[in-house]
Amino acid sequence: MSIALKIKVLNEPEKESFYCQLCSYPLLRREDFQYNKEYECCCECFLTFAESRKKEWQNGWRPEKSELDSYILLRNKNNRKEIKWV
Repeated sequence: MSIALKIKVLNEPEKESFYCQLCSYPLLRREDFQYNKEYECCCECFLTFAESRKKEWQNGWRPEKSELDSYILLRNKNNRKEIKWV
């Protein structure tokens, strides 16, 4: 004897990203997830781009690709300096 069950999903769970939509860095800290939920970016990108333009940010403003590319390059360089090889 077998029973066939039908499962109906009423509310789909909210998909959460684990990467910043701007810089593509992984969201690591609690603050990253908080800012990602409200501003769709990590804490670093919020402090760099969105904090001083909260109203414009909420209306859809985002940095130009060239500005974002320069920021990511600088961030990559800074992260490499922090790594100490033993």
